[in-house]
Amino acid sequence: MALAATMQYDEYKVLAQAGANDAEGRAVTRENLGCEAMADWIFQGNSRYYDLDTSVAASREQWWGTPRYRDRMAVGDQVWLQVVGPKDPGIYYVATIVSETYEHPVQPSDPAHFRWRTDIRFDYLIRPPLLRSELLEDVQLGSFRPFRGFQGSNVPVPPDVAAALAARAATRLESLAGDNG
Repeated sequence: MALAATMQYDEYKVLAQAGANDAEGRAVTRENLGCEAMADWIFQGNSRYYDLDTSVAASREQWWGTPRYRDRMAVGDQVWLQVVGPKDPGIYYVATIVSETYEHPVQPSDPAHFRWRTDIRFDYLIRPPLLRSELLEDVQLGSFRPFRGFQGSNVPVPPDVAAALAARAATRLESLAGDNG
């Protein structure tokens, strides 16, 4: 499969996972397509306080509280949505950052982490989800601290862990592109 030299990052991810080649027959990589290095992130949601499935069904584009690492996030970065809580914790969605992080006025009664926000677009449902138990059993993923539990709403994902997640999720991705906006 031959490709043009410019493309959206989400297109790159799909083609790379499919084993596509560029116009010169090389495997699709960020470098040989001239894409900037993008980062991967884990954004966390707690099922006790937030029904992610209902929220995504209502709108694919949403804001997420991003109090940490906000200066390192960029439009086009990939987000793995990790649901925590007592029932089936794991990674359920893949999203893309669609705005720079911005400050939002909050009321004194609002949680402090709502002050800094980043808009994301949900691109894929992972079905079945990458449950914590599965992630911890994986040699490469099991040592990544956020899969064992962490305090915070967002954390960067090292490139080797992001690649292992992408490989594990590749056959489970259900596009949300035809759904709501």
